[in-house]
Amino acid sequence: MKTLFASVLTLATGLSATTHAHHPFVAPLSYQTFNNHTALLAGFYDNPFVSEVAIKNFRFHYHNPQGKKTYVEDSAFAQTQTLSSFSLENKIDGTYRIRGEKQASSSRFVLDGKTWKPIIAAQFDPAKANDKLFYAQHLNKNSQVKTLQTLEIIETFVSRRATSNHVIDHIHDGFDLQFVTHPNAIKTAQAIQFNILDHKKGVAEVEAHILAQTTDFSREHKVVKKVKSNAKGELHFKLEQAGQYLLSIDYQQPFSQQGDQLKRYKYTLAFNVTP
Repeated sequence: MKTLFASVLTLATGLSATTHAHHPFVAPLSYQTFNNHTALLAGFYDNPFVSEVAIKNFRFHYHNPQGKKTYVEDSAFAQTQTLSSFSLENKIDGTYRIRGEKQASSSRFVLDGKTWKPIIAAQFDPAKANDKLFYAQHLNKNSQVKTLQTLEIIETFVSRRATSNHVIDHIHDGFDLQFVTHPNAIKTAQAIQFNILDHKKGVAEVEAHILAQTTDFSREHKVVKKVKSNAKGELHFKLEQAGQYLLSIDYQQPFSQQGDQLKRYKYTLAFNVTP
């Protein structure tokens, strides 16, 4: 699937295959705090947590430990070229859940034989034809077409004085992570369990990448662990080093799913591990 998207992007824009994509995140300066306010940072990175571009086109909200939902207006953000920040008021003891959502690109796919192929509007040229793509001019009234909408979700948690479970227990519609292990109470070498859900049901065989904060000159992602959900949608893993991490998931609803509107979710969680 990623290869197909890359083919579409290269053909449509002429971008080099070596072009670096920036990935969004939101994270606090302190995941566990006793303060009344916490600075939250957001941006787009190549190296984990090293923001190079200020965040944009995301709609943010947070839930306080009592479950009250508050939207963060764009005017609440301080912006620089490389970073966005806002101040979270966390005067109530317990855990706060901060979430940003963005509706991204939309693509169409057609069933060609037994293969779903992305549809492109480019003029068909036999000399340059790519058999991994489908040209819109070849569609007919009997073509089976599905639309794939990409949604990006970035999330983090802050706990004041103690952890609490009200916001942890909430399950969103559509894609979500269920936190069996509290994300603000993870310690080194501890057994961690997060569940991957779609429409509140576990999704099997979804891969998650866990990235460590960058500490050298390399541009490569620091993937310290890859883990797949089991038949129940459960992710089980341990982290041996203290520090802050990003958990990244790219999940697309299968083409076998009923209906002609599908979702692709790109999810990033920022969390920390204490000794």
